[in-house]
Amino acid sequence: MAINFITILFFLPLLAINVNAQGPVTYDITKYGAKPGGDISQALTDAWNEASNSTTPSIIVIPRGTWSLSQVKLTAPGDSPNTDGIHLGRDTMIHITDSVIKTGDDCVSIGDETKEVHIHNVTCGPGHGISVGSLGGYASEKDVQGIYVTNCTFIGTQNGVRVKTWPSAPAQLTVSDLHFEDLIMDNVSSPVIIDQEYCPHNLCKKDRPSSIKITNVSIKNVRGTTNSAEAVTLICSGLKPCENVEVGDIDLTYNGNQGPITTRCSNVKPKFVGKQNPPVCATTAKSA
Repeated sequence: MAINFITILFFLPLLAINVNAQGPVTYDITKYGAKPGGDISQALTDAWNEASNSTTPSIIVIPRGTWSLSQVKLTAPGDSPNTDGIHLGRDTMIHITDSVIKTGDDCVSIGDETKEVHIHNVTCGPGHGISVGSLGGYASEKDVQGIYVTNCTFIGTQNGVRVKTWPSAPAQLTVSDLHFEDLIMDNVSSPVIIDQEYCPHNLCKKDRPSSIKITNVSIKNVRGTTNSAEAVTLICSGLKPCENVEVGDIDLTYNGNQGPITTRCSNVKPKFVGKQNPPVCATTAKSA
């Protein structure tokens, strides 16, 4: 995994609550022997192990610079809250490859002002999958462009690939050039989801649609099994509908008993290539 000019935060499990409510403990990999331009695999492993054994919230920081990181395995309990494996924000030219990430939250989460991220041959699970967002909570957020998730496997995750933006939010950025291709889903709840009505715990209002534009999206060769009857969800903004979305060669099987496998779409008119199992956007959903 090559890392160029970035700051990455690895969010570790919350193992105990400090009675003094102190902030997270920061583990800077340079304190563990990491040097710019060198391989940081051992330094990161040492920092990860120490942070994992901490009894307070912990953050591992890779400072801005150019770094090399070989094959890694990141692990946290599947029920541990807020344990993103890798979080990216305001980054450019990131390559995450040949790695295994098992967490209680996103395997990889991608924040605003991030461009040219290539996630290839990563095995994710348990966890919440690979997410773009959430986006839209702050007016200062900037565009996301060029996200490539290819040849990845998701095992028992809550989601496969997901894009999530807040409704009734101040940001008006554009999310473009998203490519989710050659993905294997193994007992995944929501293999593919675009959710522009993302509002966890009812912390927002849905009286106005998302002001974020999503455009130039490819979803191709996604196959495997889902434990939810709703295999593909494309819920786009009523204010700024998704554009230039291409869906091709979807082959997903539902392994549950809650009715036939379905998809749900709104404010999007995808272009279809190849075969679709189940038929994607065969019915149109009503926005909440």
